[in-house]
Amino acid sequence: MEPGAQEKVPIEFVYFDLGNVLLSFDADLACRNLAELLSVSVDEAKRVVYESGLQHRFESGEVSGEQFAREVCRLLAREPVPDVAVFDAVSDMFEPIPSMRNVLDRVRQAGRGVGLLSNTCQAHWDWIVRQNYSVTTFDFDATILSFEVGSMKPSSMIYEVAERAAAVAAEQILFLDDRDENVQGAHLRGWQAAQCFGGEQSVQMLNRAGVLQETL
Repeated sequence: MEPGAQEKVPIEFVYFDLGNVLLSFDADLACRNLAELLSVSVDEAKRVVYESGLQHRFESGEVSGEQFAREVCRLLAREPVPDVAVFDAVSDMFEPIPSMRNVLDRVRQAGRGVGLLSNTCQAHWDWIVRQNYSVTTFDFDATILSFEVGSMKPSSMIYEVAERAAAVAAEQILFLDDRDENVQGAHLRGWQAAQCFGGEQSVQMLNRAGVLQETL
């Protein structure tokens, strides 16, 4: 270790983001699905779900699933369709990232707590759970979802909730997320955190943090 450098506190708990870390996703596909369901253009679907802020409000728990589905149809000037049809249209865009279940297992085998910390909505989470993906059937020690706690990364509140659930000191938590602002939010709480995607990048970060010692 270089003179004056501080040794990092050993990691006791690792939080993983969901999108782009455990699962890949394609928001354009969600917009195409919705456009087909409601016979509108893809640009219209994107404007209503994402550009209007509606998806953000859904993920933060500000609107319920029923409110989200009804608002989508209202803004697109379409007669209401079953809520589940809207939910599945905007959620059928995820795919597992190969190797990540193995990564989760290896972190657990290394004696660390393993958690999920994600900005997501009720529709996306319910759809993902129904797919029985190996990464989401993993027995997480803590599952922190923005729509359930009413706060989204990088807001401090969601990290505070996650800290309590991890039941370790903030500096003993490692967080892997694909977005820099979410990593910075974790740093502000005193966590160790790194921006990366799932797969080899995540393994490299876990190696650097001393959690794992081998590549895939």
